[in-house]
Amino acid sequence: MAKFNIISQFLKDISFESPNVPELFFKNENTQAKLEINIDLQVKGAENNLFMVDLITKVHSKFDTGDKSIFLIESTYSGLVQMEEEKDEEVKRRTLLIDVPHMLFPAVRSLITRMTAESGFPPVSLQPVDFAAMYEQRKSQQPSNAK
Repeated sequence: MAKFNIISQFLKDISFESPNVPELFFKNENTQAKLEINIDLQVKGAENNLFMVDLITKVHSKFDTGDKSIFLIESTYSGLVQMEEEKDEEVKRRTLLIDVPHMLFPAVRSLITRMTAESGFPPVSLQPVDFAAMYEQRKSQQPSNAK
């Protein structure tokens, strides 16, 4: 792991939609809700070893019958990272795509939990994310000359 310091972390963008309220609260059908969670990362480099790491989260709850949405949360939570000079590009990538998101994730998790609870829905508590496995999966999907 490269040495780094998170200079700032902040909520860059958030959206909450529940297009079928209030009628879904009065629905008597015995249907189950399903939850789709997608997490992505984007890293933008800048001069002086400054990087912006965006943790992009999409949480979509909908009924298992049909495609009626219960709620949709999309957020981008970011960290501004100052990294010490690192010659090994693989170490740098692993730090930015594993270690930094690991530190940003608890804030995103808390945000999603609070947002769902305060919107009248059962709170959604995201399970911990294995960013190392995510990194390895992403790396294995790249063409061999791009690694």
